[in-house]
Parts: sequence; structure tokens; C-alpha cells
Amino acid sequence: MKKYKYVVVLGCSYSLDPPHGNFRKVGTSYGGVIADNFEAKCYNLAKHGGSFQRMNRKILGWCGENKDKFKDTLIIIGMTRLERFEFWNNKTMGWDREGISLSNHSIPAARWIHDERRNHIDWTLGKRIKWYKNFFNDNAQFLLAINTIIGLQSFFKINDIDHVFFDALEPIDEYWELYCDDKEDKFGHKLLFDNLVSQENWYKNSEYKSMIDFTEKNSDMRLNEEDFHPNKKAHKYWAECLLEYINEKVL
Repeated sequence: MKKYKYVVVLGCSYSLDPPHGNFRKVGTSYGGVIADNFEAKCYNLAKHGGSFQRMNRKILGWCGENKDKFKDTLIIIGMTRLERFEFWNNKTMGWDREGISLSNHSIPAARWIHDERRNHIDWTLGKRIKWYKNFFNDNAQFLLAINTIIGLQSFFKINDIDHVFFDALEPIDEYWELYCDDKEDKFGHKLLFDNLVSQENWYKNSEYKSMIDFTEKNSDMRLNEEDFHPNKKAHKYWAECLLEYINEKVL
């Protein structure tokens, strides 16, 4: 087994130490367990509601600041929902703290539509809803996600950085069939995904489609009956699965 000095984790709340909030015990997430296995330092860059854009921005930012650490680093990415956005906010002069969920299959999911505090200038609720109806599209979200994944995989390969992807929430390879209305693939997005997104370092559990599928089907692995986020026991199980996969791959 290769020894790592650094384990970097990207994702959403499913990659954070459980439970959520101010009472987390640091290091109990799957990333912390894996880092302990390697006696490595864990950089958990996940964020509640984290989007694809945020994952891309944060990992490239970390790599830009730690170019000398590449050969000793393992990056683990728990893939989040495709419909999440990260917006730059001119009112706060920063990125919105959490991924904003925009989705045709969960209207109205965007908190910013109803949160006037985010606005730099006056923007009525009606205009915000019109923006959403005019410009949000699942087909486009799928393409943006594909671009992000291909970009990260290419970056990791070029720089010889060991990495593992896995589906923390709904499986990415099922998104097109479930939500995109371009069933004839006239835009070519499905073809792009099938031909260019590598499955080489993508962990797939033999029994569960994703981490959320695992916690949904095992009540003792979630925070409580209503909250499907993984508890400490679930993170330990997932870490062991990932470690087995990493050992088999000999990354």
C-alpha cells in the first residue's frame, strides 16, 4: 500500500464530520478515518450544500498552494448534486457560503429566489423566478458537470495525483436518464459523458448506488430516522470500503 502524507476531501455535507453544526468531532468522517489509516494529515474542504463549482474551485486552490505535495497526496471527491450552483455575490464580495440548489424536479428549491438579503440591488421575486424559468435547464447542468469532471480528471492525470471519485448523492451516471429531457441526445451530452468521463478511479459500492442510498436503506447508519446524513458508524464503513478499493487499485 502506498503511504500518503495528505488526504484531501471534497464534497458536500455527506463528506463532513458527523453530526453537522458546531458539535462535530473532527476526524470522524470517512476522510478522517482514511487519513488516520495512512497516518496522514486530512484537509477536509467539504461544505454543507457544496456545489460542483465549489469543489472545482477549492481543489484547484489547494493544489495551487501545495504543488510540492502532489506525490504524497490522495484526493477523495464525494460527488454532490448537479443542480447546485455557486454564485459570486457583489453584495458580500465573496462566494455564497453554500451551494444554491436549482432544480426543475424540486421547484422552488433555490433559496436565493426568496432571500432578498442576497441581492446587491433591488430584484423583485417575480424577476428572480423569471430568471430561473428562463435560464435553468437540467441538460445544461449535466453538461457543466461533465466539463468539471473531465477537467479535474485531466488535471489529476497530468500532475500524477492519486484520486478517487464516488457518488455521495444520486449517481452521476443516472442523472441524464432521470432528469434530462433530451432523450435522443441531440445535444450530445450523454455521448460526451460516455466517451470522455473516466470510470477508472470511480468507486462503486457493490450493494449500494451511492452513500445516500446506503444510509436510506440502513436506518442504523444515519443520524436519525428523519436525517439520512451518515453517522460515525456509516463513515467508518464507507472509509473501509474506500480503503479496500484503494488497496486493490494500488493508486
